[in-house]
Amino acid sequence: MAKIYYDKDANPDLIEGKAIGIIGYGSQGHAQAQNLRDSGCQVIVAEVPGSEGWKAAQSAGFKIASAAEVAKEAAIIAMLAPDNLQPKIYHESVEK
Repeated sequence: MAKIYYDKDANPDLIEGKAIGIIGYGSQGHAQAQNLRDSGCQVIVAEVPGSEGWKAAQSAGFKIASAAEVAKEAAIIAMLAPDNLQPKIYHESVEK
């Protein structure tokens, strides 16, 4: 049987003061970035400079950087780029 979690089950203190990096600002990235920000978290978005995602994140008021910069600054990273791009982004920008 599935376990359902509620607000009372979460401890937001665990991420308080930590930067959360969102790599990719598409269908999943924008929703999660906005939700985290609206919940009081510090969010940094990684996107390709000049792309539609970059422009959308910029319009939404997010700090935007390269994936490598986000990987250096963020304590938590959500890889929300398209599946076919994730290995390349990880190996080139996040792994080290």
